Amino acid sequence: MRIVGLTGRIGSGKSAVSRWLASYGVFAIDSDELVQVLYDDDAVLQAQLRVRFGRQVMSSGPVDKVALGAAVFSDPQALADLEAMVHPAVKRLRDQQLEEARRRGVSVCVVEAIKLVESGGSSDCDELWIVVADERVQLERLGGRGMTETDARRRLTAQGTVATWSEQFLSESARLGRYRPIVIFDNSGTEDAGKAQVRRLWEGVGVSP
Repeated sequence: MRIVGLTGRIGSGKSAVSRWLASYGVFAIDSDELVQVLYDDDAVLQAQLRVRFGRQVMSSGPVDKVALGAAVFSDPQALADLEAMVHPAVKRLRDQQLEEARRRGVSVCVVEAIKLVESGGSSDCDELWIVVADERVQLERLGGRGMTETDARRRLTAQGTVATWSEQFLSESARLGRYRPIVIFDNSGTEDAGKAQVRRLWEGVGVSP
């Protein structure tokens, strides 16, 4: 099974790329959805978050993501602490889904995550697609979700860059002893342009759509 890593900063349009790939019947793993499962149902993680960040990050049951975001995105150490709790749990769920895909005989699986490379999740990937967009476009998209420009810029600053992801992925590839390509996907344009780009890249994976 070929595993394609899909990453990019918030507002770049990773989820749109994943949806377009779904039109080809791709098996997709969305790490944000896995995080939500953990926030909603993992009592151990909920307890850890309550101890580290206080009861304000907990609603009546699930984690209050707005309060948690406010607590971590202006504090690098708090963000690092959160990721140290969440990333191993996400990897455990992701590994379970990858194993399920293999049992089903899936040919290509796409794994989507903002911190795919930093968390070590890219070690399973055979190639990496990095979705990018003009900052103006990113801010417009995030504003459309109700996010203030200040909050949007704070979150963008807390996330990685094409250069750092590429360097880490190439270094990881060298350690693994195998060549793994990196694809830069510019999603600044129209939906039609994005879909056409997905089709070209999908055909290049080696599986006919």
